[in-house]
Amino acid sequence: MSSGPGAERLEGVLSLFERIRERPRRRAGDRLRPLLITFGTAAETRQVSHALVERCMADPGPYAHITSDVPAFTDLALLLRYVSRELSAHRPRFEPGLRFPMLSMVLWLLELRRMRLEQRGRDGDRRFTSDAQRRLWQLAGELEAAAEDKDRRTLLGRGILRRRQIVVPAERPGQQGRLASALSHLEQVAPIGVALVALISATAASTLDLAAAMLAGGVGLSFVFGQVLARTRDRAGRRRYRWFTSSEQTYLRGNRSSDFLGFALDVFYREEADPGTPLDGDLERLLVAAFLQDLRQSYRRTIWRAAWARVRYPAVVIDLLPADHPGRAACRRFVERVEELRRAEERFDPLVVAVATGSAEEAAELAGAVRSAPAEQVVVDLGEVREQEDGHRFWAAHLAEQRRVAVLGTRREFRVDVGSGDGSSTEPVYRGRRRPVLTHPALPWVMAAAILAASVSVISFQAVRYCAPFTVWHAPNGECVGISDGAYVFNDRLAGVERRIRRANEQVVESHKPYVTLVYLGPMTTDPGNRNPEADLLAGNHGELVGLSIAQERHNRASGQPLLRILLANTGSRFRYAGAVARRIRERAAEDGTIVAVAGFGHSRVQTGHAIDELSKSALPMIGTTNTFDGTSQARGRFSPYYFRLAPPNRRLAEHAAFWARNGQAGVRARSADVFYDTSPGDLYSRNLAEDFARAFAPGRVNMRSYSDRSQVPARVLEACSNPADLFYYAGRSDEFRSFMNRLANTDCKGRRVVLAGDEVTKYVSDNAGDIGRTDSIRLYYSPLAAKEAWTERWVGAQPLQLFYSAFDPVVEELVGAGASANVRPSRTHAALGYDAARTVISAAERIYGDQNRTLPTAAAILSELTEPGEGALPQGATGLLRFGPRAEGHQIRAKPVLLTTVGTDGRLRAVAVCGELVRGGRGTPGACPPG
Repeated sequence: MSSGPGAERLEGVLSLFERIRERPRRRAGDRLRPLLITFGTAAETRQVSHALVERCMADPGPYAHITSDVPAFTDLALLLRYVSRELSAHRPRFEPGLRFPMLSMVLWLLELRRMRLEQRGRDGDRRFTSDAQRRLWQLAGELEAAAEDKDRRTLLGRGILRRRQIVVPAERPGQQGRLASALSHLEQVAPIGVALVALISATAASTLDLAAAMLAGGVGLSFVFGQVLARTRDRAGRRRYRWFTSSEQTYLRGNRSSDFLGFALDVFYREEADPGTPLDGDLERLLVAAFLQDLRQSYRRTIWRAAWARVRYPAVVIDLLPADHPGRAACRRFVERVEELRRAEERFDPLVVAVATGSAEEAAELAGAVRSAPAEQVVVDLGEVREQEDGHRFWAAHLAEQRRVAVLGTRREFRVDVGSGDGSSTEPVYRGRRRPVLTHPALPWVMAAAILAASVSVISFQAVRYCAPFTVWHAPNGECVGISDGAYVFNDRLAGVERRIRRANEQVVESHKPYVTLVYLGPMTTDPGNRNPEADLLAGNHGELVGLSIAQERHNRASGQPLLRILLANTGSRFRYAGAVARRIRERAAEDGTIVAVAGFGHSRVQTGHAIDELSKSALPMIGTTNTFDGTSQARGRFSPYYFRLAPPNRRLAEHAAFWARNGQAGVRARSADVFYDTSPGDLYSRNLAEDFARAFAPGRVNMRSYSDRSQVPARVLEACSNPADLFYYAGRSDEFRSFMNRLANTDCKGRRVVLAGDEVTKYVSDNAGDIGRTDSIRLYYSPLAAKEAWTERWVGAQPLQLFYSAFDPVVEELVGAGASANVRPSRTHAALGYDAARTVISAAERIYGDQNRTLPTAAAILSELTEPGEGALPQGATGLLRFGPRAEGHQIRAKPVLLTTVGTDGRLRAVAVCGELVRGGRGTPGACPPG
């Protein structure tokens, strides 16, 4: 505070001034501040003015101080040049200065107009003090010489572009003002831009791949710096100048003022109302209005940090100027114009003005010129504005009164007699609120750096997350799961058939013919945590892919319409991530209308049910291949309308197995059975099949031998062999069947054991049939879901071998070689089911495409065709006739063949019994099938 004599007396008025220039919080709202008029002797008012300025310097905020020492202002244009430059220069450390682009543009146009008027009466050359002045003089001449309005607009637009964006006017006309620099925009644009680019790049890395992240980062940074560069230029059509032609600016509107260039031309061609007086009343109002509009923009509460960091309103402190000072009249006119515009517009602006006058009469005259209608003439002394223990009563009363009256309030001025009263107080001079911590200038950069660092970490992490771009990613256990068109090889064993499918897909797309897409959902990788990869047998999925590929190739090569494209969706071993992959299929189907069905679902696990539930949300038809759990797709007692099963349910398989066990088709007429089954969480197949068999085998004696981990299988075998039943029924998985067979073959089990197994062991048999046949202590019977060995005259009569079986061996030789070992060859049984799944969709699509005038089938149309097939002969599949039953029965195929096969000593399969309708009019094994 000022340390002059009697400085303590000023504490009250200083507290009042601090409260006036304090910017309220958002909740309180911005309100127009009253004019602070002080009067007294020259020394007293000078002391007050300098004390106010010292407060502005001590508690930084924008301010301008007009004294008799500053250059004389002969008009408002010069005064506003000085005031705007001072307000911009005085700012808190590291904060951007106030910007005045509107005022700068008006001053530039007025200077251009002045040069036009000057050129009229000048002959000869003119000396220029700067290049900016020379360019302005040249532009004025070109505009004056232009005959067409179109040419004038073009010239003026180019001139504005060359001028660039001036944000603070020059000190004198004709000089270059302060341009918008890249640094001034970096504070606003760069931190947010860098953070957004980092987030976008991290998101790209998370959802796409590293290349996409790098591309997003490069494009984003280019955009950010492009924006910074663009903001330093100036264009006549930019939004920043729309205020000049808006309804808020009514002070100067000409015939051309429909757009900014027209408005600029109206200013340029405006004649002097009074020769020798360049600024008339309208131009003065335009200048002041532009000045106030710039202040509003700077104090508008936006997302930019700087706008929230400004907690002090800009203050203009005007000293008592001598009576003969040229700037005294300009200062008085400035104050009056500001208040005139406030009364006319009734809009908020943040300007605070403190003006010193020499007498009470002069103060009253100024107050009368600016007061609003309901205002009262009130004069206070220093004692009446003193700070009290309970706050500043004078200011509190004003705020309470102001809230009752619109924008202007009831009083537009405070008149303080600084020569009377004592404003000293035991309370310190009021100190306004501090800048919010969250608006510290370093915070955006700190946050941007933190986000950048985090994003770099994410990108680095995601760089190793994806196995292939877009849709194949690393699962938590390390498997690569997701969707591929065959381009990504999920497993080396499947590489050949995946490449085959990919080539067929490429041919479909390149043909530009209509096609439909079938998605195969199944496990195509092994568990990385399993040291024995053979435990996750892939013969089944290998076979299903081969069957799909055969159906696709034969259909497309025959020019079937529409063509078939196949996508491969890997769920991970044991269907671990089926739900997540199913969600990706849904998203893909929403974008790709050619996806009409999903096939697979071969494992009867809880996760398979999650996938079915997920895909049901999109009403996608689903074709189950080897899934035999009785309750597959069933919820609350009802089966899904979208799921269709090719395989018989466990209940039917168990009924046949129990019949064969009792009646000797399985090598022994069993009266007792040891049933081995898996109770591990998530497995639906094994317990369901075991319980179905136990019920169907009654009244035979059943010993239920469960295990919840594969390590428990040998112990269950030893327990059973201590007092073996007539038959061992294996209802477990192929994954544990190796351990079961190995323990049984190396245990004294009181003679040769007959093992009857479910369809699940088909994968193990496919890879190990030779070893099984050579194991003399075990005779294995099992129920495959399809077998070429059943296509003999005994069961199909004169019906020819289904086309699939003729095509299978040549394709397998092409994929793995003629002499490949059994453990790298695909399962023929599973291939037959994959083939039938594809043919089911193909047949429905062909029928719809033909019946509906070559309209490409949708998923809904395929669903309708599967639910209510048209008339005609039944499609013949490799596993039997293909027509699904009603929803109430789970859309299972009625009379679906149930087979019993055994492995001979030579490792070859032999069909023992066929029950059901393999072909139309086919013959089941007489006496070898249960009734019904």
